[in-house]
Parts: sequence; structure tokens; C-alpha cells
Amino acid sequence: MRIARNGNGGFDLEVFEWQRQLLDNLIEPLRDLLLDGSSPVLRRLYPTAYPADADANAAFDDLVHDQLLEQKLAALDTVERSMHATTLTEEELLQWMNAINSMRLVLGTRLDVSEDDDPAAIDEDHPDRPLWLSYELLSQMLVVILGSLES
Repeated sequence: MRIARNGNGGFDLEVFEWQRQLLDNLIEPLRDLLLDGSSPVLRRLYPTAYPADADANAAFDDLVHDQLLEQKLAALDTVERSMHATTLTEEELLQWMNAINSMRLVLGTRLDVSEDDDPAAIDEDHPDRPLWLSYELLSQMLVVILGSLES
């Protein structure tokens, strides 16, 4: 993935076909998880606001959950719609960042990733190796997006 700020206030985008396939393969499963809402792998997408107060946390969830869900679904829609675009607005790029981050957080939760883990060191025979590699690739995409937004 290559992203460069252009002179029109947007960003020129080059996404390699294998990166598009990765994103495309993750969009629908994440959308399904979000719409179902019951999977424990979603917990990092909706962090606990008040860990010491269950009632306050439930009230907070009631207040913001639907809005957060709409934002996450809109980000997935933007990536899906602009998957083959060669330029993005800043808002679209921010949506890409949000969608990729959600994908990464769900995979990281599923894999129980910690700071000590090195996805590149996962044994080739490990059954979750493709997920670990996907996690690492999503992380690299985020770095590229953040770097382009800061330029």
C-alpha cells in the first residue's frame, strides 16, 4: 500500500491486489460480527468506560453503542466502495483507518495478542498463522495510513 498526499487536498492511493483481497475477505465477516453483536471478540471495539461501576457502564453503552456501530459499519462501507479508487478524500482515508483498525482489533482479540508476541515468529505449521499474518499486514497498513495523514 502506498498513500501520498496530493495537491488537491486528498490522497493518492495504491493498494496491491493481495491487500485488496485481504480487506475484501475481512469486511463481510466483520460486518456480520458487528450486526450480531454478541461475539466476545468485539470487546476491544467497545471498551468498558466504567470498569468499577456496572450500572454507569451499562448506561454509557446504551448512550453510545448504536452510534459507534453506525460509525464502524460506515467505515466498512467506505472501504468496500472505494477499494479500487486511486484517490481518497481525507475523510475517506480516515474511514479506511477506522475500518482497518477494527479488523486488526478483532483479529488481535481472537488471537489474544500481547506486546510480547511477534507475528513473524509464528511457526509455519501453526493453525492460526494466516490470522497472525493478516494481523501483521493490517498493522503495517495502519502505519502507512498514519504516516500519510501526518505528512
